[in-house]
Amino acid sequence: MPSIFVSRRIMIPMIGTWKWTKADYDVPLIFRLNGVKGYLNLEYYAHGKRDRDVVWMADLSLEFTNPTPKFIQGLKTCGKLAQSAAEVIYGHYLQIIEQFEGALRTAGGVINLRTEPPMSLENFFANDAINDGCRWHIDGEKQKPFNPKLAKGRRLLNPILRSDQILTATIWCRLQSAIDNHDFPAPEMLELLRIRAQLQWRDKKIPTVEAAILVETILREYAEKALLACGFSKTRIKTLRDELTFNTFLNIVLPLSLTKSESARIESHIRNVDVLRRMRNDVVHGNIRAEDIDETNARNGIEGALHVVAFIRKKLQGA
Repeated sequence: MPSIFVSRRIMIPMIGTWKWTKADYDVPLIFRLNGVKGYLNLEYYAHGKRDRDVVWMADLSLEFTNPTPKFIQGLKTCGKLAQSAAEVIYGHYLQIIEQFEGALRTAGGVINLRTEPPMSLENFFANDAINDGCRWHIDGEKQKPFNPKLAKGRRLLNPILRSDQILTATIWCRLQSAIDNHDFPAPEMLELLRIRAQLQWRDKKIPTVEAAILVETILREYAEKALLACGFSKTRIKTLRDELTFNTFLNIVLPLSLTKSESARIESHIRNVDVLRRMRNDVVHGNIRAEDIDETNARNGIEGALHVVAFIRKKLQGA
């Protein structure tokens, strides 16, 4: 049977090109997956006499050499078989994006690569003003659109368009007020907010580890000052450094330094950070896989870290 091709115009990590010709753009990168070949061509456009260009779009084509009858039927319908075919196609897209990024960072030597999250399953198969969406064709025939009706459970609203993310005119004025008053988050708070945002894109491992490291660093600074205030000498603290763990900072030094009212205000956040700490340890020591991380616990842990870090910063500034 002839091959079946599935194609989609996609966004890629933004890269620069140097003295590329039309013929260069016609040469694809070829990815060999399980029973499928992926072809990735950088999008060509007439750039005049410029030698240096920026590219962030590409044409992705998947060649299925031995497609199953169910997969073929899925491309022609909108029901459960279409959902299944869509998930197969989307899985290959994710593989190619990941492999492309890895090759850019290693063989390509692109050190300062800035990546964006991959498209969601729903967006991959959606049509918009820029893209024609996903299309398929049997080798030698015309292209046809593939618009599967995805199960409602898989239809995730783009986080940018959620009601708590959209800017209103009132919020726009609030931004101006914050700018006028120089009301900006401290660097570590801004970093935690960036880490929290990664969870929305279904990345759990890196946010869990990074948030735990950041809050541990702030806690170490606070704990050393708290111990100095309790009469410990700098020399004594230095000799105890190996014994002063994240657990010690969080569950012993910090609670002992708080008043009753402070403790009541921050106790639940400390508990959430402690869960985050244990998850970080499990990930680092290989006790759990990334996909086994509980997203709710990770989110609560990062929210707790935001409160704990903000609280500690106020205490340090008042010290």
